[in-house]
Amino acid sequence: MSDDPSPADPPRHRRRPRYRGTHPRRFEEKYKELDPGRFPDEIEKAVERGGTPAGSHIPVMPDEIAAALDAAPGAVLLDCTLGHGGHAEILARSVLPDGRVIGLDRDAEELARTTERLASLGLPIVTRHTNYSGAAGALRELGVEAVDGVLADLGCSSMQLDRAERGFSFKRDGPLDLRMDRSRGETAEAWLASADEQKLRETLRIHGDEPDAAAIAAAIIARCAAGAALATTADLVALVLAAKGLSGPRFRRPDPYTPHPAARTFQALRMVINRETEHLAALLRDLPWIVRPGARVAFLTFHEGEERPVVEALRTGAAQGLWSTWSETPQRPTRDETRRNPRARSARLWTARRAPA
Repeated sequence: MSDDPSPADPPRHRRRPRYRGTHPRRFEEKYKELDPGRFPDEIEKAVERGGTPAGSHIPVMPDEIAAALDAAPGAVLLDCTLGHGGHAEILARSVLPDGRVIGLDRDAEELARTTERLASLGLPIVTRHTNYSGAAGALRELGVEAVDGVLADLGCSSMQLDRAERGFSFKRDGPLDLRMDRSRGETAEAWLASADEQKLRETLRIHGDEPDAAAIAAAIIARCAAGAALATTADLVALVLAAKGLSGPRFRRPDPYTPHPAARTFQALRMVINRETEHLAALLRDLPWIVRPGARVAFLTFHEGEERPVVEALRTGAAQGLWSTWSETPQRPTRDETRRNPRARSARLWTARRAPA
C-alpha cells in the first residue's frame, strides 16, 4: 500500500525553523524583512522603526540626483558606484528609449546580484566589474567617447554592511575583512597585524576623524604584540569600546541617528584597505575628460575624507574653466528621508556642470 498522501489528505503542518537559545542569532533568522514573500509587512515595519530594512538598500536622495543630472531620453549616463542599482534603475527609466546607463562596481559579488536583478527589469543598463578609478578604461572598452552625466555615490552599500561575512559591520559579528573586492588585497585583520602605531594612529585620524585615535591605535598594537589577533568585527568593536572607556563588550545606541563609537574606526580601515583615497583621486583627475561639454556630474559624500577631495577638485576645475557651475554649498537629505532611511543622515550632494566647448 502506498504511503503517498491522496489529494483529499490535508497538507501536513510544518513547524517554523527553530534556533538555539531564546533569541535568534543568525542574520537570516533575526531579520524577517529578508523574506518579503513570507513577511510582506516587515520592510515597512523596519522603516517605521527608523531603520533601513536588513538586506536591502534604499538609494539616497534619488529625486535630487535625478534633477541634478537632468537626464533626458537618449542620454548616456555613468554610475560609478552601482551598488544595488537603485540610482541606476531610476536614471535608466529617464533615458528610455534610446539611452543607457553604464554601471561600475568593484564588488564582484554584489555586482553579479545587481546585474541579474536589473536584467530582469529589461532596462538599458550595462555593467562592468571595475573600480571608479577605471572609468575611462571601461568607457573605452565599450566604445564610448564621453557621457552626458556621471554619478558617484561614495557611501558603503547597505548590501555590504548587512552581510556579516563581509566584515563591514560593527553591529554583526563576522571575519574582519572589509575588502570590497574579496578576490584581491589584504584583509583588515592582516593589515592591522602588520601596521605600526604611528601609521595606524594617522589612519584613524585622517580617514576617520577619530578623536580617540591615539588610544585606539595603542590598544590595537598592544593586542597584536601579545599575539592576540583581531580576527572578527566583534573583537575590534570590543577593543574600541574599551579604548574609549565604555563598559561592556557591546554598545546600545539610544536611537538610530546616534553614531556607533566604532563607526569612525571601521570607516578609516575600510578606506585604507580599499585605497579609496587613491581611487577617488584618479576619478576626479579623469572626470572632466570623460564627460561631454555641458554634461552634469553628481557626487554623494558621507564624511569629510570624501568631501574634501571632491570639493577641492570641483573648485580648482571651476577656476580653470573646466566647470561652468558647481555647488559650493551641498544639498542635504530632507528630514523625512533621514527619518525613513537613517543611513542617509550624513549624505551631502555636490554637483557641477561641464563648461561648453
